[in-house]
Amino acid sequence: MSFKNIGIALFCFIAAIPAVINAETPDLDSTTGMEFVFIKGGCYEMGDSAGDGDANERPVHTVCINDFSIGKYDVTNAQFRKFRPHHDSGKYEGLTLNGDMQPVVNVSWSDAVAFEKWLYEKTGHTYRLPTEAEWEFAARAGTKTSRFWGNDSDEACKYANVADITAKKRWPRWTTFSCEDGYAVSAPVGSFKPNGYGLYDMLGNVWQWTEDVYDSAAYTKLPKNDPVYEGSGEYRVMRGGGWSNGPLGVRSSHRVGLSPAFGHHALGFRLVKVK
Repeated sequence: MSFKNIGIALFCFIAAIPAVINAETPDLDSTTGMEFVFIKGGCYEMGDSAGDGDANERPVHTVCINDFSIGKYDVTNAQFRKFRPHHDSGKYEGLTLNGDMQPVVNVSWSDAVAFEKWLYEKTGHTYRLPTEAEWEFAARAGTKTSRFWGNDSDEACKYANVADITAKKRWPRWTTFSCEDGYAVSAPVGSFKPNGYGLYDMLGNVWQWTEDVYDSAAYTKLPKNDPVYEGSGEYRVMRGGGWSNGPLGVRSSHRVGLSPAFGHHALGFRLVKVK
């Protein structure tokens, strides 16, 4: 092969590499063992650029985010029980959600905030839920497709725990992905491939609470830089889809509002470490 052809082949190889992990060595919290990944800030197009979503995901608009550090994984049952020893994530139709490495569920937005405050008292570090804009920036990892692995929903089971063929065998009426991930309910965190920022389970496994008050369109009217909606409203935003969701629910731009007092069998959270 000539040097020219070698150069062309090398260029094509580099161009085919997916988004590079944008992370430094994870920051480990000594109290809970949570790992935090540094994400370099930047600007991106927030919202449904692929045309798969609802009106509350449009119009697509430019948002710029400062640097931040976010949990590498969702908070697990074992980590949350250091704060609340008797927490019960429960079962779903006889299948346990209580494994130490399964993500904590049946926690309200208020429970997540209480966990943040406890961590501050224990460590002196400030933690909070990610804003909706930070969450989508982290979930996309530089991509513009429906999901960070692309628009092909059949690829989901390599990257996310979703409603799949495994679930369809137990619950035939569910709308599912046409792949099989091996889990009917929540999986231990980190069981699937990470996105380009080295974050696991940003899509699938469990929904994740965010900081923002939910409004169907307010997020398009906020400032361009580090937006967060803290206005009036009875709901908070949750993102990411969960193990019981099919293709419409598991997308980077999908957003849903839920009462901050409400817990659910497929809803958990991860935190941002402020300092």
